[in-house]
Amino acid sequence: MNKREQIKKWFTSKAQQSKSDIRMIAIACGIFVLIGLWAISAGNSFLGWACIIFFGGGGLYAILTNPTNLASESDLDKWLEEDIQAIIKDRPFNKLGISKDDLVAESMLVVGPIYWYVNGFDQNDILAKEGKDGFNRFTAWTVQLFMFTENYLCSYKCDYNWLKNTYINESTNEFFYKDVVSVKTDTVSSAHTLKDGQQMVHSEAFQLKLMGDEVTVITNDASLKTSSAMTSKAEKAVQSIRVMLRDKKS
Repeated sequence: MNKREQIKKWFTSKAQQSKSDIRMIAIACGIFVLIGLWAISAGNSFLGWACIIFFGGGGLYAILTNPTNLASESDLDKWLEEDIQAIIKDRPFNKLGISKDDLVAESMLVVGPIYWYVNGFDQNDILAKEGKDGFNRFTAWTVQLFMFTENYLCSYKCDYNWLKNTYINESTNEFFYKDVVSVKTDTVSSAHTLKDGQQMVHSEAFQLKLMGDEVTVITNDASLKTSSAMTSKAEKAVQSIRVMLRDKKS
């Protein structure tokens, strides 16, 4: 099973039972089968077959249908990072018409989950699932990359379908450093309605404010339950952009 198939299986399978859970189910299944056989030998066929079929058979079904060998959360996080890095390796530079030699500092990446309607997405591809660590993983993401050249702050943005490893709604822009008004992570009001019907109201977001424009990437919300890694990357991007702005505006 390749990586893409494993990702899809993780999101579409029911919660994976632990080995200890499966062991307990198997023990209970065996006990009811033994009780059923004893009941049959004692002349109570109805009770015996009921134990064997309904309890023993039900336990066996639970074991056989358990989604075993699902990828771990650490595998998923690693694969997502790899796939996003593959997108931003060359494509933003080709779209902007710049080269890596034009950069004067490390590029900054901001990533945020998507769990609402997005134009161009098959809604069946927008999924969320809670991992064993209590944080949600998502199949759709906003990818925003900032690149620093001598005179411009360049940006590349796309919406990423992780299930199919495709990206849509690409956009690029260039801003003079002097046109950047502020950059921060902040709590913003959001009108997004999630796929499960919850309403996002106050969300954590990366914000880059410009003269006449604004770039916003939602990184977390109480209803999204993303890991702190998302907000950490946004904070790092804010710090790096501030350093560059202080240098360029001085």
